[in-house]
Amino acid sequence: MSKKKDVGIISSESKDYALIFFIRIWQEIKLNRNDFQVFDVKKIGDGFSKKICNVCHKLKKTTDFAKNQNAKNNRPVRRPSCKDCRVKMEGVGISRTNKLKWLKKKPANEPFECPVCKKRTIAGITNKVVLEHDHHTGKAGGWICDSCNTGLGRFRDNIGILKSAIKFLKKNY
Repeated sequence: MSKKKDVGIISSESKDYALIFFIRIWQEIKLNRNDFQVFDVKKIGDGFSKKICNVCHKLKKTTDFAKNQNAKNNRPVRRPSCKDCRVKMEGVGISRTNKLKWLKKKPANEPFECPVCKKRTIAGITNKVVLEHDHHTGKAGGWICDSCNTGLGRFRDNIGILKSAIKFLKKNY
């Protein structure tokens, strides 16, 4: 069932009710007109007081989203997912002891080949090298290039999602 602040798309409406498709639960629900609010999607986001989380699909205060970087006009750009969802997404970090052990072996100013994409670089000079880890256990996996780390993170370190991506690529390219 949809909850308070869930964002949906009106599929059809009448005088008394509307059919609304809720993204979070991936379901259409019939609601009385008094049971929902309509807002202008052009008036939400970083420059406004409210923003929609791209994970929980709830309308939240913009301050519920962490600052990520600055736009050209030096206006802060916030992450697309809210702070609560980011905590869940980031999961378990690497323990301090384990991180210190790995940092002693971090490639720096030396030839480095990413074990994922096989890109060859000078670690820390022509490419950033980062320590990949399991977000469920906190176990470090090894040093990889920043691009691959970002890619794996976007696939949520999920083998099933990566297999779906491979299937998509095989089908379409």
